[in-house]
Amino acid sequence: MSVEGLFPRTLRALVRGRGRLVFWLLPVGLIAVWGGWFLRAPVTVYERSARARLEVHREVYAIDAPVEGRVVMAQVELHRSVHAGEVLVELAREQELRQVAEAEAVLRGLGPQLEAARAELESEQRAMVEQKGQGAAGVREARARLTDAEAVTRRAREEEASTERLWKRGVLSEMEWRRVHTELERSMASEQAARAALSRVQWEGTTQSTERHTRLAALRGEIARLEADESVARASVARLREELERRVVRAPAEGILGETSSVRVGTLVKAGDPIATVVAGGPVRIVAQFSPESLGRIREGQRARMRLEGFSWTEFGVLKATVVAVASEAREGLVRVELSVDDLPPGIPREHGLPGIVDVAVEQSTPLWLVLRTTGRRLDGPDGGAESSRGGG
Repeated sequence: MSVEGLFPRTLRALVRGRGRLVFWLLPVGLIAVWGGWFLRAPVTVYERSARARLEVHREVYAIDAPVEGRVVMAQVELHRSVHAGEVLVELAREQELRQVAEAEAVLRGLGPQLEAARAELESEQRAMVEQKGQGAAGVREARARLTDAEAVTRRAREEEASTERLWKRGVLSEMEWRRVHTELERSMASEQAARAALSRVQWEGTTQSTERHTRLAALRGEIARLEADESVARASVARLREELERRVVRAPAEGILGETSSVRVGTLVKAGDPIATVVAGGPVRIVAQFSPESLGRIREGQRARMRLEGFSWTEFGVLKATVVAVASEAREGLVRVELSVDDLPPGIPREHGLPGIVDVAVEQSTPLWLVLRTTGRRLDGPDGGAESSRGGG
């Protein structure tokens, strides 16, 4: 056989051998991959609700006329969206505006009077301190003069007594004795004048201090009166402003005007007359009902998803939610679970009562454990069929 004929035969033999090898290795590899997934792949286990629906908490606010008055502005169109604090109706308030202006003028006038009285009080207090210092210095000076006069008088007495003895012995003349006696009388007169001056200084200090105290008390009384007047004026301004604000009817919350009355500009309304009703939308939540077997598996904080029956999840998506409350007992054969809506896809309205199905992620498992658990429950008896209410993702 030629060399050219051996080469194709050898090539065909090699191809046949590799084909058999690939034929056997391919299913073995697939089985190995599937076995690895079956044994180790994480699978999220969901607890499915029997029924569920969206609930929107709504508040209804009835708006009435707070006071009697004539309408000068009205925006109460039916089904109009309003914001909290938006003006709906305004009543005539010219008289109230004038009263507020007068009260504010009185309040502004009391401020400078209070400042002047307080400044005068501070000035009188400083003057009183200075006066006390000056009075004490005057008393010290007068007392020093009295002390000096008393010393001079004592010396004059001693000299007069000595001169009188000498005069009686005939050593000195009567004229000399009379001169010394006259000096004594002069010294005594100076002492009496110094004592009188001390009394006068003390009396003047006491009188001026009393006058200062009287003046300070009067100023404090004036300041107290002005402060009381200011408080009354401030309260009056606040009350008048409140009365002024009551003539402006505002929306109590964000929402829509669900009901309106025939309030038009120029209409005279009385206190308590109905004006409108604001229907405010509150938070959205999900209320789901689960089978009693879910007790202990569903807990607060678990993630969940909801598919609405009237909105295809392929087009609108699913609502992402979180479990916030789980009932501790079943009622009418079902357990109530409340969930907060984490994400409301666009296109889905916030309508109360929209039905759907909720799946709560309760655990992570593997396909092997899921198969073993399902098999064990089926072997336990017909009650194990309740597992059909659960699903894996």
